[in-house]
Amino acid sequence: MTDTNQHQTATTQKVAYWNNGAWTDPDTAALAVELEAFTDDYQIAEFPIDADPSFIDGEVWALLAKQQEERVIA
Repeated sequence: MTDTNQHQTATTQKVAYWNNGAWTDPDTAALAVELEAFTDDYQIAEFPIDADPSFIDGEVWALLAKQQEERVIA
């Protein structure tokens, strides 16, 4: 019997993002924190694997705006 998961390809990518709108992959984010270049308060979001960087930029800013709105309401 073969493992069917072995041949599946990723359909999403994880992105780490900070409150200032900066974003990168989670491994780079962890390294940036370790080197004390960025704070460790980043969050993770998932996007389609083929998402254009400009799409991710817009979505990250939308997530941050929504979080800010939720803080104001609370």
